[in-house]
Amino acid sequence: MNSFVDLVMAEAARPGFVWVALGMIVAGVVRGLVGFGAAMILVPILSAVINPVVAVPLLTVVDGLVTMPLFVAATRECRWREIVPLTIAGVVALPIGIAVLVHVPTETLRLGISITILLLVGILASGWRYRGSPSLPITLGVGAASGALGGSTGMIGPPVILFWLGGQNNAALVRANINAFFGLMILITTAAYWIGGLFTAEIMAVSVLLAPIYGLAVWVGARGFRHTSDVLYRRFAFALITLIAISSFFV
Repeated sequence: MNSFVDLVMAEAARPGFVWVALGMIVAGVVRGLVGFGAAMILVPILSAVINPVVAVPLLTVVDGLVTMPLFVAATRECRWREIVPLTIAGVVALPIGIAVLVHVPTETLRLGISITILLLVGILASGWRYRGSPSLPITLGVGAASGALGGSTGMIGPPVILFWLGGQNNAALVRANINAFFGLMILITTAAYWIGGLFTAEIMAVSVLLAPIYGLAVWVGARGFRHTSDVLYRRFAFALITLIAISSFFV
C-alpha cells in the first residue's frame, strides 16, 4: 500500500501535471455537456506529459469510471434499435481500420477524413435533415464507418454523432444515444486493454489523482446541459466536430 501511495505522490509531482489537471477540467465539462470530445482535448496533453502508451488506456479508465452514471442513465433514454447494430458493426469494422492505418500513408488518411467530415458538417449545419427513421443498412454502415475510423485514427465518434445530429431527434435523445454508444465501446475497449495487460500501476495511480477532478467537471457539464437548447447544443456539437476534423490533420 505504501509503495502505491508513493507512486501516486510521484505522479502528482510530475512536471506538467498541472496542465493535465486543467485539461481534465475542460475536457470533463465538454464531455458532460455534449457527450463527447474528451479524447480530442486530453490525448495530446496526456501524451506530452505522460508516456503515450499510457495516455489512451488512462483516459479510458478515468472516463469509464466517471461517466458510468451517464451511461446508466442513457440506457433508459437512448434508442436501442440504433445503438446495438451501431456497436456490433463498429466492433466488426475495427480491424479494417487498423489495416488501413498500416497500409495507407498517415497524411493521406487524415486529409481524406478531415475533408469528408467538414463536408458533412457543412451539409448538416445548413439545416438539412434526413426524414423518417434510418434503415438498418444505413445504421450498420455508420457503425462500420465509426469502427474503421476508430481503428485508423482513434476517432470513433464523428460518424455516429453526425448520424444522430442529421436526424429529427432532439438534443436529449442525441446525447443519450451518444452516451450509450460510447459507454458500450468503453466497456469493450477496457476489456481489450485488460486482456492485453495495458492496465499498469502507473495508470491506476494517475487515475486516483485525476478521476475526482474529471468527475466534478463532468458533473458541471451535465448540469449545464439542462439549460442548453436544441439549437445551441447542435451548434456547439458542430463546432466541436469541425475542430476535431481540422486538428486531426495536424496531430
